[in-house]
Amino acid sequence: MNSRNIRSNALARRRSTFQTLERKDLLAGDSAVMVEFAVFSNESRPDDLVSDRTAVLPEGMTRTHEWDRFVVEVWLRGEGQEPVDIQDMKLDLGYRTDLTSAVDVQFGRSFEGAGSFQLDDQAGQVRDIHATSAGVSLTDADRVLFARVHFQAVPQFGDNVRMNLETGSVGPHSLELASQNIAALSAGQEVTTVADAMPEMGIMPVIYDLNEDQKIGIADFAEFVQVFGQKTESATDGVKWFADFDKSYAVGLADFSFFIANYGKSYFNENITFPSNYPEAWVEPDDGGGGVIIDPDNPGDGGEDPPPPPVFDLGAFQVGIVLPGANDVFEIMIGGVNWGGVQIDRITGAASLSEDGGEIDGDVVLTIVLEDEELFETEIELVFEGELIDTIEEFNEYSLLITAYVSEVMNSLKGMLTDALDGD
Repeated sequence: MNSRNIRSNALARRRSTFQTLERKDLLAGDSAVMVEFAVFSNESRPDDLVSDRTAVLPEGMTRTHEWDRFVVEVWLRGEGQEPVDIQDMKLDLGYRTDLTSAVDVQFGRSFEGAGSFQLDDQAGQVRDIHATSAGVSLTDADRVLFARVHFQAVPQFGDNVRMNLETGSVGPHSLELASQNIAALSAGQEVTTVADAMPEMGIMPVIYDLNEDQKIGIADFAEFVQVFGQKTESATDGVKWFADFDKSYAVGLADFSFFIANYGKSYFNENITFPSNYPEAWVEPDDGGGGVIIDPDNPGDGGEDPPPPPVFDLGAFQVGIVLPGANDVFEIMIGGVNWGGVQIDRITGAASLSEDGGEIDGDVVLTIVLEDEELFETEIELVFEGELIDTIEEFNEYSLLITAYVSEVMNSLKGMLTDALDGD
């Protein structure tokens, strides 16, 4: 039996025996220790830093990416008519060990006595999280920090939040936090303990790590190049689906910019830049059959309003002239990697007499959008004094400027690619 099977069996045993303790009602007049849990990317800041007490527990996060270092915080408060004094507290914490690893436990300042714990990452458990104190008084007016359990990705232990190339799913994958064996002592006597619901914590993969080796490097770049310029139609498109980072249903320059922004990072890095619509644009409503409903007309762009209708359409001037930049092919060959030809085959635009489109005296704003089969898009705004452009002659006055701009954009792209490859 190999180590992976041993790990899987240990995880299966943990899932069958480790359970979340449910909250229960107290009898009238009883008091108890209420245990609350919250997850933070960075440690929360208590109101009272001397004793780690806080009146209101900040809202924790419900998901993060696989390379984030986060903490599960355990807070205590009293529940009932009378304060509860404790000198001893312990519990066990369980988690999905194939997604992340517990690496350390730090105790709150109110538990200044001896503290101990046992990390068993193979089983996905932190056992006997135990600390003592000369005395901690708990009421329902505030909370006191018992412990912070620190987590991080450790690929050597098998941590990997995988992307599903068959279904296109990025999760989030549940961390399956669970608590057990919670016990508190007061003057040597056990005190009633009640555990609040555990957070539903989800872990998402880093989508730029296309080969899932826990780093974003040249191997991922090679996979990205293979699908660059292709359109995506279904969540079952494999690597092509995942390389469409911004979910525009095409692998284009915007996706390349996200890749370059994160190139060279690994599981040591927490600060990963994601598109604003990740993972919402990836986690679509279920179609009832376990698949994913994909709407190409709504790629998750935040529901932005469409642009206002143009005063005139540049397409009307296509008769009798060749639009600047149209049908020009810009070959991109950098570092032996062939990115193919980028052809500006469609130029559209709009013009107005003011920023809000109202017909008032002032500058004319001409906005031109350059597109390469909707994979490439950029804009140039020409602002000048005068009347609205309404003749071919007036339009041609700006032809050279527009053509020069298209060439400048292509040269900038080549520079980005060169810098990326030279940095490897």
